[in-house]
Amino acid sequence: MASRARRVPLSDRGALWNLALIWVVIVVGLLTAIGCVGYILNESLISYSTCGARTVSCGDAGWYSSMGLTFFGGFAAVVIGGGFGIRRHYRASGVWYPLAGLGGALLLTAAAVVLLKTLTRT
Repeated sequence: MASRARRVPLSDRGALWNLALIWVVIVVGLLTAIGCVGYILNESLISYSTCGARTVSCGDAGWYSSMGLTFFGGFAAVVIGGGFGIRRHYRASGVWYPLAGLGGALLLTAAAVVLLKTLTRT
């Protein structure tokens, strides 16, 4: 019967470097979330200018849903991932959590673009 190996906590120096790396990834994630919101804003302006040229009216659902999804969802994914990473920085490498939050923000942006294009039919 194989015994299960226990993880040894990181040393103080290793935990400090891990925490510094986590904060770098959190800052990069927040900057990326700001860039994603700007991208969605640009896509919304393009979609609604295209809607203005047509005779068919586009509703506001595309604007509100895509901006809400990107803005609140993207920042929430980065902040929650960062919080989990900071909590685990002594026990294991917690940098995977903010990276997952960054990936979540990018996936939410992609979903927001699809939602915007679908709802405005552009």
